[in-house]
Amino acid sequence: MKELLENHRFLYFLILVNLLGTVFGFYYYFEQLMATPVHLWIFVPASPLATLFIAGSIYFNINDRPVPILDALAFIGNFKYGLWTVFCLIYYSDIFFGANSTILYSFMLVSHFGMFLQSFLVFNWRNINWFALGIAFIWFEINDVIDYSFGTHTELYTDYVYPAEIAAFSLTITGFILGLILIQKDQILSKFRELRKV
Repeated sequence: MKELLENHRFLYFLILVNLLGTVFGFYYYFEQLMATPVHLWIFVPASPLATLFIAGSIYFNINDRPVPILDALAFIGNFKYGLWTVFCLIYYSDIFFGANSTILYSFMLVSHFGMFLQSFLVFNWRNINWFALGIAFIWFEINDVIDYSFGTHTELYTDYVYPAEIAAFSLTITGFILGLILIQKDQILSKFRELRKV
């Protein structure tokens, strides 16, 4: 696995996959963007922005120009929206998996789970710090507030969005806490080994 993560061809392929996902994502959100005031557009395309963040994160890291805040945005964004979409597609499965949409949303289910998995890639470069993670957390918390105050969250085709709202806020907090643990994992493991020797 380590060799794969250090393989620049694989990483550039992953960048390409995420850029294609970003393009598809903006296409998916096009109608919702057109129905949203321009000043709120930045809060609408959640997943496309997350995949754009991680494409940028990978590119800058493999070219030795790390941007810690971009890494943090990539981690929380892909962790959060990857799992949030999987949750919503399953919870609202009777809405999304109709006769004409099963293939599309099956693809989205798999691809968003992939987003969740790839979110941990950014820790391979060990550039995320507490400050960057804090900035990313604040951004996604603001995003959550805007989403469920002004209706900029992904269209769920139902008025009952409370479960999705709870999932969004919970995953933002979980991603932040998990990020804090992961940037301190070496120290945590060292302390754990010391305790085992006692």
